[in-house]
Amino acid sequence: MKPSVLMTHPRHFAIKGGANPHTRKKDDSLKEVDRTKAVEQWNLYVDALIEAGLDIYIADATDELTGMVFAANAGFLRGRPEKKPSPQKTFFPSHFMVEHRMPESELFADFIDNFGIPVGDYPQQWRWEGEADAFPLGDLDDPTWVFTYGYRSDPDIGEWLASGIIEDDVLTLKLVDPKFYHGDTALCNLGGPVMAYLDAFDEESQDKIREAFGDDLFEIEKKDADQFLGNSFYVEVGDDRFLFCPAGVRKKTQKKIAKFGIEVVEVDVSEFFGKGGGGPKCLVFNLGVCDRAEAGLTEEQSAFRHARHVESVRRRRGRAV
Repeated sequence: MKPSVLMTHPRHFAIKGGANPHTRKKDDSLKEVDRTKAVEQWNLYVDALIEAGLDIYIADATDELTGMVFAANAGFLRGRPEKKPSPQKTFFPSHFMVEHRMPESELFADFIDNFGIPVGDYPQQWRWEGEADAFPLGDLDDPTWVFTYGYRSDPDIGEWLASGIIEDDVLTLKLVDPKFYHGDTALCNLGGPVMAYLDAFDEESQDKIREAFGDDLFEIEKKDADQFLGNSFYVEVGDDRFLFCPAGVRKKTQKKIAKFGIEVVEVDVSEFFGKGGGGPKCLVFNLGVCDRAEAGLTEEQSAFRHARHVESVRRRRGRAV
């Protein structure tokens, strides 16, 4: 079985609500997406993930759900770091803070249910944007769980995660810079070392990060934070380790990361970051290790996986649609 991600095709990508400052021009009007360029960049990123050895499954948005391309916001997958089989995982769909994205929850939940992963629930009034604000850092055999709030998730989620979902201590951190509106825009795991842009957090949270990670902390400098280095996507494929980082991150920083034994793959997702405020991590939802013919799936679930696998989707539609 391979490390796998869920992605959403950008054919409907547009700026609709302008909820984060990356989406607006200086006059506060909404930026306009070059959809042809977005599709081209997205496909090249998909190619890079495939070349690294990942499986990719494709969801479809609707013309109303213009932000669904940022699939990291789909929800939270309990059991992923432990590499549990799909039937033993649980998916909790996001309850979006932004109104125009709220209908995505049902589409993502239906996809994951058809994919063969049970779907859980939690109080409807709680706002939480899934793995964008809750994720493991450090050594994944004994991770430090982090929950971030301040813009898109309610602070009470952290206690709920610790007491009933993760059943482990959770490091709760407060974001204070609207350009870094999710935790995964300012924190990124490197399979032991942890990258952090500290100025995205309040002083108390900065102290917590320093104490939690100590010598394993790799502080992101502002020039690289502004290029969304914190929103890079780290993944292990067998013995190989990859970091998909945004184009624009300084070469000297990439070389420092490579010294950890990580292959740094630079990907141009400028149409998504420059217009929507989302980088490589925002474009993928981590499904963990799974397979199209995984044990425990029904025939319908296995058929769904085959149909939604990137190879099948591209055979039917080609790259441009």
